[in-house]
Amino acid sequence: MKKGIYFFCLVLFLISCDKENISFPEGSLAAYIANNAQLAVSNQLIACAAGGQRSFLEDSLYPISVFFLPIEDASNFRYFEAPIDVGKEDLNQYQERNFRLEPLFNGYLRRFLHTGIDQEMWGRVTFIAGDSLHVCNAIRMKLLDKPSEFAPQLVDISFPMAATSPKFSWTDGQLKENEIYFQVVSDQAGNLISGTYTYDTHFQFYELSNVVLNIRDINPAPTLAPNTTYDFTLMGISIDNWVNLIAQKAFTTQ
Repeated sequence: MKKGIYFFCLVLFLISCDKENISFPEGSLAAYIANNAQLAVSNQLIACAAGGQRSFLEDSLYPISVFFLPIEDASNFRYFEAPIDVGKEDLNQYQERNFRLEPLFNGYLRRFLHTGIDQEMWGRVTFIAGDSLHVCNAIRMKLLDKPSEFAPQLVDISFPMAATSPKFSWTDGQLKENEIYFQVVSDQAGNLISGTYTYDTHFQFYELSNVVLNIRDINPAPTLAPNTTYDFTLMGISIDNWVNLIAQKAFTTQ
């Protein structure tokens, strides 16, 4: 909560400075916010980054994926980055970087294909939706010291309740720094069926008692067909929005 209050105080300061014609570094996130002073600023944008993992979105040209959740009518997606040795809330230090963008899971998730770093960096994603400019909390790019671990063997999939209601459980990998977990169930074509966040190391499809965020909140609720193969994708995310753990595992309903 304190971080959010500090962020919004900083944004209000930038907006007020713009009205007084105070300039900001060209290409900086501070300048971008000031130049869009007519928009309300929101920090509800959810984003994280992963890199260095093997077998899942592995690409030597783009070793880091900056993931984020767009909302309806979102546009003008941008990415800004600052050196790790500056204050992560100093928006003057974040400079825009132009990376290729691609959708995942029917666009429920998107990612910037990041070309890599030679030191730790802070990153922030922004987009515009309606009358708001959305800015994510700072992402700490820890590719060099703490590359993301791909470990599908840490996921167990069982059917304790019903043939089309799998239970997913997992343990942390080498890094025991996960604050929250993101789970996706998708079909074999990559179409997202459910997307959920939990603080727990388990998720029962489609039981939402421990779900803290549901990115596909539809009515009626999603269902799985019998005798059908699906994919389960997991990300374990640290408090500074770096993905420590990635797993992807196929399963077949009964």
